[in-house]
Amino acid sequence: MKKVKEWLWENRIVTTYFVFSILIELLGVFSVEGNPLISNPLIGVGLLFLVCGIVLNMKSNVKRFVVCSILLAIQAVADLAFAVLYDMTGQYFDYGMLNLRNDAFGILESIPMNFITFYSALFFCVFFIIFAKRTIKRAKTTQFGIKARIVYITVCLAGFGMMSIVLYNNNSTQVDRYEKMLTSRHGSNYSTYGIIGNTVNEFAKGLIFTETVLLPEEQIDSFIYEKESVPTEMFGISKDNNVVFVLVESYEWFGCMSGDEYPNGLDLTKEEWRELCPNLCQFYDESVVMTNFHSKEKTDISETLSIVGSYPSDKYVNYDYPNNTVPYTVPNILRQKYGDEISINSFHNGFKTFYNRELTHHSFGFEQLRDMYDMADLSDELVKSGKVSEPTMINYMPQGERNLDSEMIETCKDLMFPENQRFYTYITTITMHGIYYERDNLKEHREKLREIYTPHASDQKMEEVVMNYVSTVMEFDRALGVMMDDLEKKGLLDHTTIVLFGDHNAYYQQMSNYVKDIEDYDTDRYYPDLYKVPLMIYDKKIGHKEIDKFTCTSDMVPTILDLLGIHTYSNLYYGHSVFSDEETPLYSRAYGIFVGEGIVGKSMNNILYRNNRVSDAYFEKFKENAGMLVERIKYCDQIFRQNYFADKEHYDRFINKMNEIN
Repeated sequence: MKKVKEWLWENRIVTTYFVFSILIELLGVFSVEGNPLISNPLIGVGLLFLVCGIVLNMKSNVKRFVVCSILLAIQAVADLAFAVLYDMTGQYFDYGMLNLRNDAFGILESIPMNFITFYSALFFCVFFIIFAKRTIKRAKTTQFGIKARIVYITVCLAGFGMMSIVLYNNNSTQVDRYEKMLTSRHGSNYSTYGIIGNTVNEFAKGLIFTETVLLPEEQIDSFIYEKESVPTEMFGISKDNNVVFVLVESYEWFGCMSGDEYPNGLDLTKEEWRELCPNLCQFYDESVVMTNFHSKEKTDISETLSIVGSYPSDKYVNYDYPNNTVPYTVPNILRQKYGDEISINSFHNGFKTFYNRELTHHSFGFEQLRDMYDMADLSDELVKSGKVSEPTMINYMPQGERNLDSEMIETCKDLMFPENQRFYTYITTITMHGIYYERDNLKEHREKLREIYTPHASDQKMEEVVMNYVSTVMEFDRALGVMMDDLEKKGLLDHTTIVLFGDHNAYYQQMSNYVKDIEDYDTDRYYPDLYKVPLMIYDKKIGHKEIDKFTCTSDMVPTILDLLGIHTYSNLYYGHSVFSDEETPLYSRAYGIFVGEGIVGKSMNNILYRNNRVSDAYFEKFKENAGMLVERIKYCDQIFRQNYFADKEHYDRFINKMNEIN
């Protein structure tokens, strides 16, 4: 025991680093998960043994001090960064996020500091530096012999071996990965591996274990054409209609209505909301409204799901498969059906390079994606031609403000809604994108809101955030009015189907949690409500009705194809038409969870939340549907990974089969 104490004191720089590294990791996990325990810490522990073994082989305490200080600082920064990432978005780090790094820097207006991680990391780093410097003053070197060196090398090898075995077991095969999606009992990524352990695992998955099992073409082909879509009572009711999809950034119901579900929302009457958001309220009254629609994705994934109907479970379409051939997207199906008779265009009130949209939207079947720069040029052309007296589009981005969606639609309305040609138009808005602060270009909306509503909440800071958010909704309301007026003026409204949906909840500044009184994803409350956002379908041939069954982002493509009277092969899409009796669980690619009516789970064996109103029969059906969804995910992963339809034989077969069933 005396020798152990002597050894610990002699190597106190390394042993202190070892202890502090563990403490920083545990506190980082605690700050995210509310519990410091790590169920499978062997990746992180193996890495720590490897590092400590290497440092112990250094006789110079100066070198030990420098290496350990740098490594401890790197760990502290990494833990803080990933804790902040989770605080901002609810996402755990995965390797594919590296593709988003440039985009991420473009949207970080402010960072909500994770104080537990920051102060604990700062304390341990400063204390270590002071302690290690005092050690160096007493002894600049540490003496040890060949036996000790052998032991230290053994520690290195043991750490490397421990880490390698776990990484290999986690990532060496893809065969059972889909089974694990359904049956795994692991908790969240950080509570399972730790923050550093998860980071190492993700890098190993992205850099080393990249080979995947490829299914035979015959097996994929059989799966694709196994099931034809089942028409609903609404099948073909919108046949030959124009189609407009509007992805409304961060749109939530509490931006234009009050209710018991929003205890911390603005307490306004229906009449007051109609005064603030007249177009949205009228749109609601005249549309098919999905009152139980959920989305739990980032914008790029929601956008892709509403165009393609599927998404790979371990990659990002926009970066990993931007040039894939995807003939089953809505634009490509309509192009095949109508040829040059239809205009198919996309509009985004930001940068076309953001999320690599410029490439992917071309693959999806759009003739052109127009962004804010194209719109500014178009605005200048309108002025030069004398059609307008002043610019219709202003770029507010350099001033740190979002562009206005009403200006986008006013500028592009003749391209979006051409009078003499059938059209499919996809619009991605930006004004409602967080963070929510007072913006000069929304001053008019904010002043109108303040005339009607007097702040009175106990949490005045958060109420101001909500009011700033509502002012962005009022701006979108104006944009919607421009669109509806233009369609009506051109005589197109009766022959146009408009799908309007929120891409995800307004998670910025945790506003959605605040308004719905769901703290930190608290599973004691109605957790799935956090992801409930609007989906409305305007079609004069259908009129107003409300659908209360659970629906989600992946249902939109099957729904629009159903309305347009286009038979499809349903295994290519994750969802079902909202007009069918079938329900589709939401599987979130970005967050790795399943969501259903009153249910949230990491897997079917790890249910995070189950409402007491969920019957055993419904839960069993939910698990059955989740199993069918994962089977589709497995094959759609293969279709993306193999770029299956790039093969002319496969492509021609799909086109011929679609012609046969239509």
